[in-house]
Amino acid sequence: MRLVNLLSLCAEGWDPEGGPAPRAGGSAPAVFSRRTFPQAAVATAIPVYSGHGRIKPPAPVPDVQLLCQSGASATLGSLVAGHATAVQLMFTQCTTTCPIQAAIFQRVQRLVPDMSGKGIQLLSLSIDPVSDTPKALSAWLRRFHAGPAWIAAAPSAKDGSLLQEFFGRAKSSYADHSTQVNIVDRSGQLVWRTIELPTAEEIAEVLENL
Repeated sequence: MRLVNLLSLCAEGWDPEGGPAPRAGGSAPAVFSRRTFPQAAVATAIPVYSGHGRIKPPAPVPDVQLLCQSGASATLGSLVAGHATAVQLMFTQCTTTCPIQAAIFQRVQRLVPDMSGKGIQLLSLSIDPVSDTPKALSAWLRRFHAGPAWIAAAPSAKDGSLLQEFFGRAKSSYADHSTQVNIVDRSGQLVWRTIELPTAEEIAEVLENL
């Protein structure tokens, strides 16, 4: 019940109308097709901060405090616990890649009906906590017709760089943030990282296999 309440709290007030990087040493990270994901547990590990494919060993998400689009506060760990979660980095004033990223999540919603019932969710995680207030995050979700299993949140200013390093590119600017999607399993572990601007089909298949 607590997990359901946390997701509901973050979504409360929402109006539905309104090429892989090299490893150290030069070898390429392991890459897996969508069809091989369920068998990928035996694959070679890749670094957490580079490449794409399965993350092994899984990396626990930073348990930082977030402010959701409803104005509710929750830790990242509590938001993802018990859910298969796709996380994308974004900021609402972006006019280039972020709307494309949101359109990908919008399609994931259509590919995975009844996400809430399956314990699957989408998280748009802002890297601009100063501008991305709950009001701005709510408007972003309405713009892309987000359902109840698609939430948005922003960290405090002091934690923004930490999350951007964990989920994307260290020391990158807002305009140059990662467009990869990070998949977190139901125990709060980062287990998969897609290519830049992945297909909705890839995201949906990985989520449904967790």
